Amino acid sequence: MSTIELTERERQVFLAIVHGFTRNAEPVGSRYISKNYHLNISPATVRNVMADLEELGLIWQPHTSAGRIPTTHGYRVYVDSLGKGTYLTKPEKKSIIKKLEQFTQDADRIIGETARILGDISSQLGIVLSPRFTRGLFKNLELIQISEQKLLVILSIESGLVKSVIIEIENQFSSDFLNEISQLINDRLRGLSIEQLSTSFHERFSDVDAKSKDLIDKIKDNTDKMIQFEPESDIHFFGAKNVIANPEFGSVEQVGKVLELLDRKDVLVRVLSEHSSNDISIVIGDESAEELTKNCSIITTTYSIDGAIGTLGVLGPTRMQYAKIISLVKFMADTLTYFVSKKN
Repeated sequence: MSTIELTERERQVFLAIVHGFTRNAEPVGSRYISKNYHLNISPATVRNVMADLEELGLIWQPHTSAGRIPTTHGYRVYVDSLGKGTYLTKPEKKSIIKKLEQFTQDADRIIGETARILGDISSQLGIVLSPRFTRGLFKNLELIQISEQKLLVILSIESGLVKSVIIEIENQFSSDFLNEISQLINDRLRGLSIEQLSTSFHERFSDVDAKSKDLIDKIKDNTDKMIQFEPESDIHFFGAKNVIANPEFGSVEQVGKVLELLDRKDVLVRVLSEHSSNDISIVIGDESAEELTKNCSIITTTYSIDGAIGTLGVLGPTRMQYAKIISLVKFMADTLTYFVSKKN
């Protein structure tokens, strides 16, 4: 089991503690193990094994009269020993596919639905970061005058992701003029990556008349702001009530920390971004550099939309169903990537 060599008896007792605590959220005692796990050893022998596991730093005793619970190191050893087995049921997989199929034509909605599914199935907090918009390919830009001095700019990339911004203008333009400008921009920028737009505007529109150039410059300036990653709109999460319902977060202080974490979207973005990986990334408790997540575990991986990379995952207490949630996160990333790629 990981880099620590355990005897078969130690391994069995350790797994019994992990599984028992995960199931009941109560410290696991020797009598509980003897009664429920049929290891054919006495409670006294179990206690001796527990003492050995405690010396190895895998478990600890929260109270003198209590049983044992896994340490952060213990969870790490447990997680690193998990195999590649599938722990999602076929009905769960079919349900996920059926739900996502409804939103394959709308990238923003399918991302939001992914967060909802992650939260529902894990019974924890499902989180999805939208792909970095700058990695996508420009599809088209639409201009809509919504008042005499306000213009709505809608920017779409090939994957279906959309950004919009309202800009202030000095004069009202005819719909024909706005259509001409949007068509001109679309013809000259289509196929470029979004991150290329800023450096391409000047050279690609240097030949236009003054009136057109003034508007195009204003669009360019606001487009630069529009494509920046914004935590308020680019992070989706679902299942706050699931997290708060965990016994670990039963006190007013712990509930306050959870609510603060959900309010601090910049922290969530930073945690997910720092540990994003093409493979599964698992950060357990004190392994996190963020104070607000030190009593949580975060399981994440990346997904791709039209070459743009996003991150999705699950956040919950360190006492979580790691095997199932790892499989859930991996399956969601693969399925989301597949559906959006299939659409395109």
